[in-house]
Order: sequence, then C-alpha cells, then structure tokens
Amino acid sequence: MDTNTFPAPEGIYRELSPEVRQQLLRETVAGLSPGDDFWVFGFGSLMWNPCYSFDQQCHATLQGYERKFHIWTSIARGTPEHPGLGLCLEKTDGECQGIAYRLLPETLEQDMDALWFREMTTGIYRPTWLEAKTPQGQAIRVLTFVVDPNHRQYAGALPLETMATIIAGAEGRYGKNVDYLANTIEEMAKLDVHDPELDQLLALVRAREAELLV
Repeated sequence: MDTNTFPAPEGIYRELSPEVRQQLLRETVAGLSPGDDFWVFGFGSLMWNPCYSFDQQCHATLQGYERKFHIWTSIARGTPEHPGLGLCLEKTDGECQGIAYRLLPETLEQDMDALWFREMTTGIYRPTWLEAKTPQGQAIRVLTFVVDPNHRQYAGALPLETMATIIAGAEGRYGKNVDYLANTIEEMAKLDVHDPELDQLLALVRAREAELLV
C-alpha cells in the first residue's frame, strides 16, 4: 500500500481558536479548590517528554481506558500529504498504565498553557478528570486527555498491517512516527508494562521499513 494515497480525511488538521481553547481550559480547572493537588496523567509522549514542572511522579493506572494509535497526525508525526498515527486514550474495558505527575502550584499557570498548546490544539481530545490508582493502592484525581471519537482526526481501529504501513513512512515536525511508537514501548517497559499489540505493530513497522530499503 502506498501511504501517500491512503484515504485519510481531507483537512484533518484544524486548530481550535485561542478563545475556544482558553474557554476549555477555564472549564477544566474550574472544579479545583485552592490547595488541591494538580495531577496530570501521561500515557504517550508525556511519559518521556513532559512539558511542565512537577515535584512528584508515580506509576498510575486508569481502569476502563487503553492507549491506542487511533488518531491521525498530520503535523507532529506526519504531514497533510502523508499523515501518521498518534496515540489517544480510548474508553474500553481494559486499563492503561502510565505516569502521573503532580504539577507545581507556583508554575501551574504557565505549565497549563504549555500543556494546552500541546494537547488541545485541534480538540481531538476531551480534557477529563479521572481517578487513577498507584501501585500502593492510593487513589489520585488526574487530568488526562480522552479521545473524541466524533472528531475528524479520529481514525479508529485499523488493521495492524495498515497501521504499520502508515507509520513506517510518516515523519513530521517532531520526528519520525516510528520513533514515537518505539519510545512509547520503551517507557512502558520501564514501568514493567507490555502491550503485545504494540510490540507486534513495531515489528511490522520495522519489517515494512526494511522492505522500503530494498
């Protein structure tokens, strides 16, 4: 399959207006009381490249959600002509293990601006407060980003072979799509977390890359 002709939706990258993004930010933080801890849950690139200051991090688990390569990326890890696939947090019957970060109160405003610019540019995610559990059984309230399945960027479940073909040749502003996949698997391994589907996907991507070199 030629990924340049893969039928990704036209115009999948559309930024929200600054006004809409700021309104979503205000609504998200409105429920916090002074003195509340502010935790952010990272399940993808935030695990190895957080964009905020924090004074504590811990392994945490969300029940009822899984990380999936189910969204189109046409800027960060792809282009409009050759989009790649990005991670999202999707509601399922499974679980997602990642890293929870406690943000610093003194830098919270600028850190949230940075986080919002990174995660809420197009509105593919719904900022959501969920309960996560630490390995010690502690429950913490975390902010995370759940996919909007009605958004134009949502690709949904594709065959692994198709996903591998798309990822193998995609590269965008922040680098190669395959590196994003490999880094995610590497960070998951540090938590002793393994996803056979992602491992198989990476193996298929590497095989596809080798074919393209022949």
